Amino acid sequence: MKFSFKKLAAVVAISGAICFGGNAQANAAEMNKDDIWAFREAYVSQAPDTRVFEQDLTLIATNFHLDIDSRAQILKDGSFRMGGNFNWTYTNLKRNYSTNSSIPFYIEQIGNDMTLYVKRRGKWSKMLLPGLPSGIAILWKSTDPAVLNEVMDAVKKIEVLNDTPDLRTMNVTLDGIKLANILNKNSAATFANLSGDALTEQKDIFYRWLSAFRKTDITFAWTVNKPSWTTATAAFDLTPIMRAYSIHVLDEAAAGRVVLTDEERDLLDAMGYYAELRSYSTQIAPRKDKLVYIPADLSAVPENDGSLDDIFSEMTTVVEK
Repeated sequence: MKFSFKKLAAVVAISGAICFGGNAQANAAEMNKDDIWAFREAYVSQAPDTRVFEQDLTLIATNFHLDIDSRAQILKDGSFRMGGNFNWTYTNLKRNYSTNSSIPFYIEQIGNDMTLYVKRRGKWSKMLLPGLPSGIAILWKSTDPAVLNEVMDAVKKIEVLNDTPDLRTMNVTLDGIKLANILNKNSAATFANLSGDALTEQKDIFYRWLSAFRKTDITFAWTVNKPSWTTATAAFDLTPIMRAYSIHVLDEAAAGRVVLTDEERDLLDAMGYYAELRSYSTQIAPRKDKLVYIPADLSAVPENDGSLDDIFSEMTTVVEK
C-alpha cells in the first residue's frame, strides 16, 4: 500500500488547528474534589453562544516549519468556520535549499460535512475532510447530551494551577483510549460521501490516528474568564499524538504493509522523533469585524481531492537555479 505523507501533513495541521477547545468533566475517583468542582463550574457555565478564536498552530522539525495563523468561529447553530494561511518553510538538507509558501485557506463544517478550500497559483479548489478533522469538530461543538457525557468521561486528570476572581487556569489530561473510541463512533457519518479508493485511503489514515490516540494522552492548559465564564486561552501539546502516528507508519513500512519514498521516510522520521506540534488559542469578542466570512462564490469552485498533494509537492520541490 502506498502512503501519502501529503495527506498526513494536512490532517496534522487541520486537526491541530481545530483542537482548541472542548467540553469535559472529571472522573471523581482519580482527582481532587476541589479541582473537580472548579472544572465542573467552569464547564457548565460556558454559554452556547457564537464564539470566535484567534488560533496559532506550529509544527517544527529539523527541515520544515509549518505555522497556521487563523481565526475560527463556532456559530449558535453549531456550524464551524475557519479562515487563515498555511505558512510553510521547507529545507532540502542535501541540496541546502529552502522554499517558503503562504497558502490561504478556509474550512467550513455544516452537520457531518467538512470542506477545505485552498488557493494555489491564484485559483481556489475544494475537498472534503472526513475522519479525524471532522470528528474532532463534531465532538467539540456537539450539544448532544450523550456526546457530552462521553467526552466528560474522557477527562483523566485535572489540576487547578491558578484561581483568582478574574481567571481560573487548569491543566487537563484527556484519556487517549477513550478519545479514540469516541472519535471512532462519532466520525462514522463523515465518510458517507466517499467510496472506492478514496474511502479506503481516508479510512486507513483515520484508523492510524485512532491507533496513535490509544498510545498516549492529550494535555492542554485552559484559562477561563470567570466573570463571563468564557474561554480566555487554551494551549494544546499535540506532539505525543503526532509522534505516535508517525512511528506507527514507520513500523508499518518496516513490516512491508506500506511503501514510503525516501523523502517520506525522512520526514516521518523527523516527525516521529524530533518534531513538536503545539497550538494556542485566544477567544475574542464576536464583533462583526472579527467574524469569519467565507466568500459565497467558493461553493462553486471545482473539487480536487489531490489539492493537498499538489500544494505539498509545490512547497517541497527544489527549483534548480
